[in-house]
Amino acid sequence: MKRFLLNIFFVLTLMTTNTLYATELAPHLHKDTLDNGLTVMVKEMPGTKVATVQIWVKAGSVYEDESEAGITHLIEHMIFKGTPTYGPGQLAEEIEGLGGRINAYTSFENTVYHATLSARHWQQALEVLADSVQHSLFDATELEREKKVVLEEIGMRNDRPGTMLFQSLMENSYQVHPYRLPIIGTVESVSGFSRDDILQYMAKHYHPENMMVLVVGDVRYAEVRNTVNKVMGSLAKGEYVQPPLPVEPKKQEPAFFSLAADVGQGHLALSFPGTAFVDTDTAVLDVIAAILGQGETSRLFHELRDKRQLVYGVNCASFTPRYPGLVEVTAVLAAENMEAAMEAALAEVFHLKYLPVSDDELNRVKRNLEGDFVFNLERAEGQARTLGSFEFLTGDPTNTLYLDQIRSVTKEDILAVANKYFRTDVVTGGFLAPHSAELAMDQESFKKIIVRADERARQGVPASYVADAYLSNVHSFTLKNGLTLLVREDANVETVAIRAVFPGGLRSETEMTNGAFAFIAELFPKTTEKISARELAVQVADMAGSLSGFNGKNTFGLRADFLSRYFEPALELVRDVIITPGFDSGEAEKIRPELQAQLTHQEDSLPSLAFREFNRLLFQGHPYGLNTLGAEGPLARLRVNDLKAIYKEHAVPDKMVLTVAGAVKAGEVRELVENLFGQWQGPDSSGHLAEESFLPPELPAKPDIFTIERDKEQVHIIIGFLGTTLTSDDRFALEVLDNILSGQSGRLFAELRDKQSLAYSLSAFSLVGLDTGSFGIYIGTSPDKREEAIKSLWKELYIVMEQEVSDKELQRAQNVLISSYELGLQTHSDQAMEMALNETYGLGQDHGNRYIQEISKVDKAKVLEIARKYIQPDHYVMVTVGAK
Repeated sequence: MKRFLLNIFFVLTLMTTNTLYATELAPHLHKDTLDNGLTVMVKEMPGTKVATVQIWVKAGSVYEDESEAGITHLIEHMIFKGTPTYGPGQLAEEIEGLGGRINAYTSFENTVYHATLSARHWQQALEVLADSVQHSLFDATELEREKKVVLEEIGMRNDRPGTMLFQSLMENSYQVHPYRLPIIGTVESVSGFSRDDILQYMAKHYHPENMMVLVVGDVRYAEVRNTVNKVMGSLAKGEYVQPPLPVEPKKQEPAFFSLAADVGQGHLALSFPGTAFVDTDTAVLDVIAAILGQGETSRLFHELRDKRQLVYGVNCASFTPRYPGLVEVTAVLAAENMEAAMEAALAEVFHLKYLPVSDDELNRVKRNLEGDFVFNLERAEGQARTLGSFEFLTGDPTNTLYLDQIRSVTKEDILAVANKYFRTDVVTGGFLAPHSAELAMDQESFKKIIVRADERARQGVPASYVADAYLSNVHSFTLKNGLTLLVREDANVETVAIRAVFPGGLRSETEMTNGAFAFIAELFPKTTEKISARELAVQVADMAGSLSGFNGKNTFGLRADFLSRYFEPALELVRDVIITPGFDSGEAEKIRPELQAQLTHQEDSLPSLAFREFNRLLFQGHPYGLNTLGAEGPLARLRVNDLKAIYKEHAVPDKMVLTVAGAVKAGEVRELVENLFGQWQGPDSSGHLAEESFLPPELPAKPDIFTIERDKEQVHIIIGFLGTTLTSDDRFALEVLDNILSGQSGRLFAELRDKQSLAYSLSAFSLVGLDTGSFGIYIGTSPDKREEAIKSLWKELYIVMEQEVSDKELQRAQNVLISSYELGLQTHSDQAMEMALNETYGLGQDHGNRYIQEISKVDKAKVLEIARKYIQPDHYVMVTVGAK
């Protein structure tokens, strides 16, 4: 049933019902209602060479009176047992003789008769099905034979443990609704049916207003409609009105059942009240069911089968029919594991109320659900079942929302829906065990299992858990000395990344100290007060790891990456380097000429030189105008004691963010960090470094043009403007604009390189900082094309200031930015740095969620507004470096 309901999807548009004229609901999809009320639906699939012909009847077991239990299913069997035109077995022979297949099925709400065959024989299939549905003889002798077949089927079903358990689950999950009754009926009811009973039931339910002819395949609508009208248009309308079904009362307490049978294995089942198909929560419950128990990556399979080996197999399904359904969990297991498995399964269900799922898990499940829909539509039969199900479940085959709802399910939706439906007072549970099993479970013990499972799920949510973090399984701690610790648990790969970040970097330098943090980042990880450079390097290599410093515009710190089995000694080494760095003078004198050599190299790298001068001119007196590599004078003057003093000023515990990402446990990491860093104290408040704050630079009063001539063959040009900051809402639209202009599919590349061949290298850039930022264009070209390239560049900039970008450009830029962000966080190293910087900058661990949301919200009007705001033709800097 789950698969039947999950494989429902088709893109349709608004329909008009009860019309005598055909409505084309979508390309090649037509729906009509004949004069007698019979619905005709045709989906043309030109060129497929196949067709499926189906007759749907709104006759299912839920519409049976108490005395009719199982009659719908029996009629389905009898329909093909002969008409005045065809004898017993000849209906099937007719279709099979054409190379096709014919069958039928009965569900709770519908009966469907269907034939699939070569499209050139669709008319014969329709005539055969129409004849059988309208003119079956229900011969008394054949009826007695078929009743015996159905009674054998009932006996066979009772020999199947899974079927027995399912029926008991339905009987206990529902109190009054007919879903609680078996579709097939009982031995007593089926044995008592007569031909008159069947004819009376047919008269009530098999009338044209209750039926639909559905044909999907390489057919033409007009031909099908005419044929249906010919063979079924004279079917008389019915008078019977189906009375309302009993409304299931709200459950007040858990329900428990147990069965014993001659079986070798145990079986358990659990259910929670669910939704009807049309309910807005249905898509969320379908996603939840897939997360819990569909496939080997599901939670129940991983926890109960792989990890704890409590079950042999486990599954979760969301039963969402016309009326409120169920969320069901079933498992096969050894009987002695029954109680433990039941508690563990419930705990996994309850976990969804308290802990959000990860983005990776949610996206994987949604992709697989969508894949089920799409692959189902490959066959004509799949499309027919999709259309028929939508029509009969919702009354509207144009339901386009379901798959969109699946795609839009969020972590927040899952938390809300899980809390709404997975209540402890509505659980139904039971088991089927061998006669020999000694199981003492009853209603009271079942209630205790539910309470324990819910408490276990609650206890699984630590106070440190960061519920809204973009990365999953993030925990936050603050030590007494002010140190902030963030840990991401991820056991998928046995590595661990450690990042220690302090405010500092270029923003904390002056002209007199420019290069200090570049020097510090190279020097302080080399030694400790007790470990030499050689000894430290050997220790790191022995652990197959890496340990180095880093330095940026706003921060500096330490990065360490190791196999997770070396985490403890690696963290001890990180502690030693941070708290007791050696600042060895011998190592300093090895590093100094290397830094000075980088300055020389920068002079030789014309793009680097251009950006250095661009930053100097644009940012004026702001520290961002300094050279990130440092300056020649300070690098020559700075002594080890100077560097150590600057380090001690900035490397203090209450300014430090320590992040760990990888195959670790947050609680264990916190304990280890407490032991290693807990006694570390920074300077007292009188010597504490004051918070650094800078005013953003003024706009250039007029275009600032700067040229450096070099005896080279190429010329490098930067035209740029003041940008925005990390915390400004403008940054998102500015990034989108940057991306629209950049890349091989961006405007600049397409126009200046592909069409005009004016540049061999070009790109836009948008750099955001704490106080200010920059936005601009870099071009690498030949001297003879310089002026033309600059002219064409300005032309493109004016266009983006005057006209909205296209939908395609906007969508591409958003996709690139979001994908780049997501792809940039695949490794533990990237994740640890992302957590550290977001915390240091005050962006929060939910920054990734907000970033994606804000990028997605940017529209064309916003891009135009931002282009006009930041592209200032009278206030820019242009740097040209290279040949004349």
